[in-house]
Amino acid sequence: MARQLVHDDAVVSGRKRPEAARRPGSMRAGQALRLRPRRRPGLRKTRAWPFLIPVVLWIILMFGYPVFETVRMALSYVNGTNFTTGGWKFAGLANFRALPSLQGWHLMLRNTVIFLVASIVPQFIIGGLLAVALTEKSRLRRWGRSLVLLPWLFPQVAVATVFLWMFASPAGLFDSLYKSLGLGHSVPYFLQTSNDALIVVILLNIWIGIPFNYLVIQSGLQGIPTNLHEAALIDGAGWWKELTRITIPLLRETLLTVLLLGIMGTLNVFGFVWILTQGGPADATMLPGLLAYTQAFVDFNYGQGAAVILGVVVVLLCIAGMFLLVTRSKSRDERAPRALPALEKTQEASA
Repeated sequence: MARQLVHDDAVVSGRKRPEAARRPGSMRAGQALRLRPRRRPGLRKTRAWPFLIPVVLWIILMFGYPVFETVRMALSYVNGTNFTTGGWKFAGLANFRALPSLQGWHLMLRNTVIFLVASIVPQFIIGGLLAVALTEKSRLRRWGRSLVLLPWLFPQVAVATVFLWMFASPAGLFDSLYKSLGLGHSVPYFLQTSNDALIVVILLNIWIGIPFNYLVIQSGLQGIPTNLHEAALIDGAGWWKELTRITIPLLRETLLTVLLLGIMGTLNVFGFVWILTQGGPADATMLPGLLAYTQAFVDFNYGQGAAVILGVVVVLLCIAGMFLLVTRSKSRDERAPRALPALEKTQEASA
């Protein structure tokens, strides 16, 4: 009777009955959802904006404003006289053009290149080898992983103070060992000699940077499927072939990330170098951060100090841009199938 009434009503009104009315129980869940009124796609985005306002304000106050003031300072004549009173006169690019004439500028460039290469390469190699060696689970390896992270447990000020005591002359640790071993009475003055002071700073930076390289590379190793290593082991591939044909190709983005962040961190080094040498002796350990600090807070030439900082920022942005260009077209999902040809090469080499 109910079906007949519905049918008669549809005939009288001239409307076509919906499919659900003609066939009870035939409407699917997807069709039922389509009958509901759709929400506008921009409504949810509009509702989310008020929650982002505090974050945006925090970024503007804590990041945007200091960057703006640094850029304005680099483009103005700012010294100890008008730093607090204001009225900075616009200088254009004069501060940047005056950088090559600064004391220690050329030594700073040479030291930066040596410091980067001599720090990044050992950090990368040692951290990567430790990550590969300590991947498997065992009691000894757990202790090894804990020891690798020790440099991160201590503040840089404390570590720099210990290194200062170790390499100080004539009352340091190595000074006493040098005398006790009877190697001579003329003890080397490590922190007072140009080449030795730079070597000490590089050694300390390597020791501090190894845990970071180890952690990032180890996290990348954990994302590699274990069946690839098991297949290589069954096929008789040695650890070197497994490392170069399976592990490294799958860790390409991770390794590039480690190098990029390592370069950024090394260019921003300041604290422990200032404690050890303050850029000396004779600007032998002068780095960008120390040169900017010296110009701004020792010579009270704030404009040129800000120009040095902006130069470092531009270099870092160029490095980050090259990193994005290299890694944008590559992804882990695209490279994972390439491990199979690598295994085939390993099988042919082992055969």
